[in-house]
Amino acid sequence: MEGFASYRTWAPAYWELPARTEMLLGMMQRFTSDGSWCFVGFAESVPAGHVTARPELDEHHAPLPGMARITHLFVRREHWGSGLADTLHDKMVDSMRERGFNSAVLWTPVGAQRAQSFYARHGWHSTGELEPESDLGLELMEFAREL
Repeated sequence: MEGFASYRTWAPAYWELPARTEMLLGMMQRFTSDGSWCFVGFAESVPAGHVTARPELDEHHAPLPGMARITHLFVRREHWGSGLADTLHDKMVDSMRERGFNSAVLWTPVGAQRAQSFYARHGWHSTGELEPESDLGLELMEFAREL
């Protein structure tokens, strides 16, 4: 929730934070049905960030061979710049390779310049694909990379 709350620094004034219960139920359902997995980073025994991924799905919700998707990468604000996001990202990319994926995608809000810069530094590039009406209520843009 803190990760999404950080969007308020750049999101349009009308944007509303996703409901906590809805988000948690959605994540629980994904982890039991679509092959999602996660890594959590800690600072002094306290959760400080997480990254989640799953196999990418086609328009019929069937897995696309060899392709994964990062669905979340958030680090608590007090740990921005600490290297934790880099560690979580690299751990997830390594685990994607270990699971047999050879490429990956992710979607990030158009207004999230900090996230876009982070992904660009890690070898991701914009595909030019936009999703104007996401469940998040923000326009999203797709990034991709080879693993």
